[in-house]
Amino acid sequence: MSVFARLALAAIFAILCLPANAVQPTGSAAWANGGWTNVETELYSGPGTQYDSAGTVPGGEHVRVMQCRYTWCEIRAAEAHGWTNIAHISFGTSPWRFPDTAVRSPVRIGGPVCFYSGYSYSGSEVCFNGGHVSRDLRLAGLDNSFRSVKVGNGSALVCRDRNFRSYCVVVNKDTTHLEGLLDGAITSIHVY
Repeated sequence: MSVFARLALAAIFAILCLPANAVQPTGSAAWANGGWTNVETELYSGPGTQYDSAGTVPGGEHVRVMQCRYTWCEIRAAEAHGWTNIAHISFGTSPWRFPDTAVRSPVRIGGPVCFYSGYSYSGSEVCFNGGHVSRDLRLAGLDNSFRSVKVGNGSALVCRDRNFRSYCVVVNKDTTHLEGLLDGAITSIHVY
């Protein structure tokens, strides 16, 4: 095997071995929307707890995500600037606290919720009963394939990235055309 072929295989292997929670680079659609702190968040001067403390940000505060490196993100809040673990940030239209989403988006427990590959409930149909959680639809061959949703008596949390990262919305009414950031771009779901 040539040196070039070995280098190419090594690069592919390195990409495939990235941690499951590796995130999109700065400037992607996920960061353009800003974010929210899920809980009171300790900030550090660099990407890790080995760095000096840079203050705290209260839970539920709107922040601007400057950049992310694997599981650490640099954020700016009204009164503070520093790095925090990505688990402390949600990227939806408002803070998301699992499982209590009722405060900002009333959910209906029930299901099934059906997802369609086409607009206006056309194309392939995939239905999930209440309680179903898919952290990575890619594993089922369904990543980025939904364009409309029928919720019936239930609700679903839908997110752009795996493990409920990035832009997330609670869908609690039938939707013939998913909004721009979710249209053909859902990767994780939780059906209530």
